[in-house]
Amino acid sequence: MMILTDASAISCAEKNMNRKIKYLSLKQLEELLEGIEKPGRYINNEVGTKSKPIEFLEKNTDTVLACLVFPDIYEVGMSNLGIQILYNAINSCGFASAERAYAPWTDFEKRLRDENVALFSLENRISLADFDLIGFNAAHEMLYTNILNMLDMARLEVTHEARQHIFPLVCAGGSSVFNPWPLSKFTDFAVIGDGEEAVIEILKKISDFKYRHKDALPEYCGGHFNQAESRLKNELLLGLSEIDGVFVSRFYRINYSLKGDICGFDCKGNTVKKTVKKATVSDFENAVTAQTPVIPNIQTVHDRLNIEIMRGCSRGCRFCQAGFTYRPVRQKSIDKLLAESIEGLKNTGYDEISFTSLSSSDYRGISSLVEKVLSAGFAHKISVSMPSLRLDSFTLGLAKLIQSGRKTGLTFAPEAGSQRLRDIIKKDFTEEDLLGSITLALSEGWEKIKLYFMIGLPFETEDDIYAIPDLVRKIIAIAKTTLPGRSIGRFTLGVSINAFCPKPFTPFQWHRQESMEVLKHKFGIISSGMPKRFVKLHWTSPEKSLVECAMSRGDFRISDVVENAWKAGAKFDNWTDFFDFNLWQDSFVKAGADIKFYTERLYNENETLPWDIIDIGIKKSFFLKEYRAARCI
Repeated sequence: MMILTDASAISCAEKNMNRKIKYLSLKQLEELLEGIEKPGRYINNEVGTKSKPIEFLEKNTDTVLACLVFPDIYEVGMSNLGIQILYNAINSCGFASAERAYAPWTDFEKRLRDENVALFSLENRISLADFDLIGFNAAHEMLYTNILNMLDMARLEVTHEARQHIFPLVCAGGSSVFNPWPLSKFTDFAVIGDGEEAVIEILKKISDFKYRHKDALPEYCGGHFNQAESRLKNELLLGLSEIDGVFVSRFYRINYSLKGDICGFDCKGNTVKKTVKKATVSDFENAVTAQTPVIPNIQTVHDRLNIEIMRGCSRGCRFCQAGFTYRPVRQKSIDKLLAESIEGLKNTGYDEISFTSLSSSDYRGISSLVEKVLSAGFAHKISVSMPSLRLDSFTLGLAKLIQSGRKTGLTFAPEAGSQRLRDIIKKDFTEEDLLGSITLALSEGWEKIKLYFMIGLPFETEDDIYAIPDLVRKIIAIAKTTLPGRSIGRFTLGVSINAFCPKPFTPFQWHRQESMEVLKHKFGIISSGMPKRFVKLHWTSPEKSLVECAMSRGDFRISDVVENAWKAGAKFDNWTDFFDFNLWQDSFVKAGADIKFYTERLYNENETLPWDIIDIGIKKSFFLKEYRAARCI
């Protein structure tokens, strides 16, 4: 067993079906971890791991190796349900094996770089460069520089053009890649939509490709790149592009007008689809689940059993990208979810279960499901949480059911303070619904409530901003009359303020984000008018929101900005202590890109949008009709 320190030094025979896998020994790992903060992030041996052991991989060298990467630290990535689902899906296949990797914290990154050790997977400690497929979960745009940093730590070139050998292929999936262009310079392809079935098709294509070319691959791997290998890689990527949801950026080109906006796309080759249809799991009832997840070694952000009860949302909130991109609405049966919940709780030992979806209280039969889980006869008390509750579907019965377990905090998302603005964004509930739901929650003993609001929404006025602290004062007044004397002292109302971003595939995709100066002015109004007692006020900096918005709405040119930022030291951009706005501003200037072109500009209703290359199953005319309807309110 050897430390793999330089991927380019692997011999040709080690990079094909007959490769001898190199990996770190436990002793070498122990030496690397000496003096490192939270070594539990890197040691594997969690309960529930499913990757095939190294002995199996050495004997079955045709096994397709996939590394699922969450580009943030272990505590954050282990809370991601999507990684757990894909991990279970791949490892249920006999011909493939999935391992995991997370972004090392700064101390361990320094240790790896100082010791010239390439980034490796968690389970078998295999170098990422030795996998057939590296799949990044791009859950949001502020992870992009971490993706580049992890590729560099794996001793891989960060751009797909520079990674000329066939393997490893690098892909990205997740919510942010519905606009695939900002990452397209760095990935071989993106996976758009539901991933659990698409990833199996992808791995099967890779497996078939390796079998067809098993005699040719040794000649074309390692050493110097040649044109024959280029043709083989192109053949493989063409095959992958046939799969729903797979977008191979090198097969497309954006055409720009003299003004700098997009006037169309060119396809390279007659066999490439003009638009890429998103991947959709149709049989959600029997889809792969995470009911037997990997149990983390250390405390994570969300340390509980997560059960996905429903996918998609029919509410149609005009600002919500996920509500449109993950349609159609699909929900599992109560019997199926009850069985998953009981098995998951027994296998994991968790005492908290979260029923997750975009709007959990909209699940038909949610009260019955909660009641059956809580009455399943566990030896210890089980608590139920639902991270996304609709104010108009939160009932007294549901409140009583949830509070029968150990109470957790409740989170609601009014998004706007005034009824006029809620009507504009199609948040279809009234202030009476909101205050009624909170009264119910307080009467049932909840003492911690969190509210989410956005500022800078389309057609917003200052009156809408003043309505936010006014609404908070009404809630505090209800708490004072509803909670007993001692309880009111423990009452906490968390108020989170975020800047609106006009996301792709929403009716507001043509709108603009307000300038930092305007956003800061509006937050100042809220802050000065907000009651100081009981309230914990938090807001995301407008500088970070500006960068996130530019990447969300960006085209291929934004990839140069991301690369410039990473080269200048950007990483962990979602962490307040790491985000450096000046660095990002310089990166836009160096790339010759105007950040305001992507954020503060009203997109023309007739212009081609970067994400028009993707087909999510909803016509652009529908979004335009909704946008115009909002404008008329």
